[in-house]
Order: sequence, then C-alpha cells, then structure tokens
Amino acid sequence: MAPFVANLSSGDMADLAAFYAAQKPARRPAQLDPQKVEDGKKAAVFYQCTSCHRQNLEGHEQIPRLAGQDLEYLRKMIRGFKEKTASDLDGTMTMAAVPLTDGDVEVLAQFCASLGD
Repeated sequence: MAPFVANLSSGDMADLAAFYAAQKPARRPAQLDPQKVEDGKKAAVFYQCTSCHRQNLEGHEQIPRLAGQDLEYLRKMIRGFKEKTASDLDGTMTMAAVPLTDGDVEVLAQFCASLGD
C-alpha cells in the first residue's frame, strides 16, 4: 500500500478512512452446514480462539474480527497460516494454525462465518 498512499495528505487519509468506515458490509452468500457450525464452536473452545480474538470473536486492536467474515476468506486465511503461506506480525496465528486438521479449518471457518456482524 505504501506507493499508493505516499502522496496522500493526512486529510486525504482521514477522508478515505471515513469513507470506508461508513460502508455497510455485504456478505457473499455462503452455504453453512449447521453441524459444521456446531463442531466449529467446539473447536474454537478447544483451540482457545477467544484468548486472542475475544469472547465473541469480535477482535480488538491488532487482533482481527473473525465473527461474520466471509467464509471463503476465513478458509483461505486459516489454511494460509496452517501451511505457512500467509504471515502474521508475530507468528502467533501461524503457531495456532499449524496443528489444525483440514477438518478443523473447515469447521472453524463455518463457525466464524455464522456469527453475527
């Protein structure tokens, strides 16, 4: 992003931030399997997802919100951390994702996608 924002003023960046903050999120339709959602809820407890992402997986500060994210995005990112093809600042998410099975990835993604906005 650095080349794109290099010549923006502080006012320009504030305007862009205000514009994006005002946008209403629109979810892509997703086929959620109720059993996978329930299994994902159990997996989230087992893997202690709330220890970083907070109780309702709403995130905070540099920890991203998982609740209500796009299903495909969640699958891609969790797999990326597991396979070490996505990186995070301190490696915490990579360490958390490596032990996940493919089934865990799917049910966790389904559960997170099922949560409200």
